Amino acid sequence: MEMEQYEVYQKEPKQYVAYLNELMLEKNATDMYLTYNEPPTLRIMEEIHRQDLPKLDDTMLNKIALAMMNKTGLDYFEKYWALDLWVWFKWRRYRVNISRQRGHVMIVSRLLRNTIPTLNALALPPIFKQLAHRENGIVFLAWPTWSWKSTTLAAVIEEINTTKKKHILTIEDPIEYIFEPKESIIDQKELGKDVSSFSDAMKYALRQRPDVILFWEIRDLESIRNAILLSETWHLVLTTVHARSAEQALNKIIWSFPSEEQSHIRTQLSENMAAIVVQKLLKRIDKPGLVLWQEILINTTAVTNIIRENKLNQLKSVMYTNRVSGWMQLMEESLLTLFETKKISLEQALEAANDPSYIKRELINKWYLK
Repeated sequence: MEMEQYEVYQKEPKQYVAYLNELMLEKNATDMYLTYNEPPTLRIMEEIHRQDLPKLDDTMLNKIALAMMNKTGLDYFEKYWALDLWVWFKWRRYRVNISRQRGHVMIVSRLLRNTIPTLNALALPPIFKQLAHRENGIVFLAWPTWSWKSTTLAAVIEEINTTKKKHILTIEDPIEYIFEPKESIIDQKELGKDVSSFSDAMKYALRQRPDVILFWEIRDLESIRNAILLSETWHLVLTTVHARSAEQALNKIIWSFPSEEQSHIRTQLSENMAAIVVQKLLKRIDKPGLVLWQEILINTTAVTNIIRENKLNQLKSVMYTNRVSGWMQLMEESLLTLFETKKISLEQALEAANDPSYIKRELINKWYLK
């Protein structure tokens, strides 16, 4: 980029935003990072690529952020120093997070899919279709950010939307996929625009007579209470939680309650949890692209008893025993399959696993390692 053109963009930051969005499309990037004293940086195939562009200073970062915000968003950002929003460019939607680091504005933008994927298109296991057709219960999707959670949940919602006559309610921050009602009716609420808080939105959801509720993220104790209440009152609840394994997800939920309530919460979870799916994307080695690995815990009689009796350390054994007939799957088994089918390397499998020794033992048993 010529310096003269950059100087034009400094005067017209909206044009620079359009240029950067175009760059994401051209290079098939999933994410863009705008950080102080760094050039615009793209994430392509899960790798970071600095662009041959001028480094960003405070003036430019502030101008870009202001170009993306409306008055309401600016007021919110000045109060909380963080803001989620989305922008349109060439009929594509971008999810944007504006925050601060070391006193400087930082911006992260994610390019969203143009169409809502199906379960088949994502090559998800058949259990996801079964979960989509449940009448009630809670389905937790786990892992940190950028692990395809929103895409997976969108595919589950679309399965319901195209096959069942239901009322679907989503509560999001911000809205990512815009659904077109088909067999179902879909209402989508956005934090800060349609609802003041997740807790309030879930509290009033009962009066809006939904059948399915997509609640983007469990963030506090009140959210967990409301999610359990909604599942107990014959709703299917889909939500996310930050955790690296099914056991960790359950521990995180249970231990967020005061000790005197934990026994009751274990009972409620044992009766109302439908499944926990932990997932993450890894870079393929067989061809360009990413591949998804998953840990899947389905609530069975054995799992119900383990949760109620607070013996969560036994979950891995149950998942291993039911890995074929019950559609359950250990994270390490998923990684082993990807390695054996030459989609990822052994180093990737060991690095991603919570228990690398499990993978080594299994490979030794199969004579892959000496």
